[in-house]
Amino acid sequence: MKPASFAVAAASLLAACNASNSDYSLTGGEVGVFHSQNAGRPIPVSQIKGMDERQLVATFGAPGLDRRDAATRVLRYQSDGCTMFVYMTGDRAQYVDSYDRQLRPLINTDQCAGSVAAQRRAV
Repeated sequence: MKPASFAVAAASLLAACNASNSDYSLTGGEVGVFHSQNAGRPIPVSQIKGMDERQLVATFGAPGLDRRDAATRVLRYQSDGCTMFVYMTGDRAQYVDSYDRQLRPLINTDQCAGSVAAQRRAV
């Protein structure tokens, strides 16, 4: 590739990157903002930990993603205001985290769990 062609290609690539939606961030330490049209009642993470699959489905509906990574199973649930991940080892939930619509970590996962439960999908 000629130097001039390379410069044009590089400039085009940089312009495309700058034109992308800057609302999304996977890093940077930004705190997520929770907003939901149907927030439901918050569900404490301590109540979710220890649930088995049957209890999770009864509370949150069918997961949008069910992924296995070695001994860990990851279930993803979504509402209009957040995404919640439940990490299972064996047959029990061990850890829960949540993100806002821009994939920034939420401080209050309990609120996210409540909105997912209020908006659960039919199995």
